[in-house]
Amino acid sequence: MTTKKYADFIYKQTKGVCNIMVEQMFSDYVLYKDGKRIGALYDNKLLLVSTENLNKLFPNAVQEKSFDWGYYKLIHIENTEDKELLEKAVRITYDDLYFQKDFVTDISYLFKVNKRYQDSITKIYNLHITFLRFCYDKGLLKINPLDKQDRILHMNFLNNDLTENGTKIFNELYDKWLVYTDKNDDKTDDRIVNTKMLEKYYLSIIDKLQINS
Repeated sequence: MTTKKYADFIYKQTKGVCNIMVEQMFSDYVLYKDGKRIGALYDNKLLLVSTENLNKLFPNAVQEKSFDWGYYKLIHIENTEDKELLEKAVRITYDDLYFQKDFVTDISYLFKVNKRYQDSITKIYNLHITFLRFCYDKGLLKINPLDKQDRILHMNFLNNDLTENGTKIFNELYDKWLVYTDKNDDKTDDRIVNTKMLEKYYLSIIDKLQINS
């Protein structure tokens, strides 16, 4: 059994992590980030799912054998007083389990919802050629998503397809680009190839995040 006092303490120690949640389950609690479980509070102990990088952070952590969580192995995190270390442990666990496999975007979805409008399909395809080429040239994508004829090879992108800077920049840059190109007028063709606007957005984001370009 885990007390509410201990659950509140763990939440207070980890609330600096985005979208962290502690939810009661029977007499104990489950720890979630972004709606995905990363650990449990069991008998007033913090247990996190054992991952490669978490084990490097806590090389002497003991595997918890009295708590059965299917195919997951959990390790006991004893040092819960160090708030910064604990938040780091939570982020590492989530990243190892889920982050690299999370979808960033599915370009093919835009083609599906516009399949009856050929002009829109052509526009969407071309604006993505511009965007993807720019992202690869800026080192945001690990592998070039275009072939030598500038045909799009990949429609679905995971965090694992992005570089370290890509995971920080790609989503916001993509949103800005879609808003900018979401117009149909006599300047549409110029807009969807306007890399100067992409450069402006890119520089604004890296300045805000203080990232070296």
